[in-house]
Amino acid sequence: MEAGAATGRLGRIYEAIRARSSSGKVSNLWQACGLDPSGLEASFVHYQGLMDDPSPLSPAQAELIALVVSATNGCTYCVAHHGPPLARALGDEALARAVARDYRAANLPARDRVLLDSAVALTCEPSERKLEDIERLREYGFDDAAILKATEITAYYNAINRVVCALGVSLEAGLEAWEFGAQK
Repeated sequence: MEAGAATGRLGRIYEAIRARSSSGKVSNLWQACGLDPSGLEASFVHYQGLMDDPSPLSPAQAELIALVVSATNGCTYCVAHHGPPLARALGDEALARAVARDYRAANLPARDRVLLDSAVALTCEPSERKLEDIERLREYGFDDAAILKATEITAYYNAINRVVCALGVSLEAGLEAWEFGAQK
């Protein structure tokens, strides 16, 4: 439902979304989910809980996961939405664009590449994850709380990418699509 026409509970949810948005608008994704206010609210609250305070991960690490999982899933919409925040978090748009194309070739610290390897493995082969995967993250200094947060962010973007793609959510006017590669 279009954000401007929403009233009641949906109007209140859209107002909360608008208040948090850097553009002051309700994105096409949230509008597409407006037919199910309960699901929309749950998804938005979940998103806020993960991305507004991703600690013990850094905001850049959270955006790296969001971008790379979205690229792996071929979700143009989410790549376009998470490329600019990653560029701001890194202070380097060229690096953020390189990550979108192929994080393995981007000039990232080994620790962040291992984090993204884990996110891509969970995205592509979830049933094949083993204790060794967790141990590898620990070897690079990630504690259990960071591993949990990374897993939650990865899982969230796998779910929301599927919602976006299944509903055919289009980019907002004025939002630039980012070039990205299949990170598999």
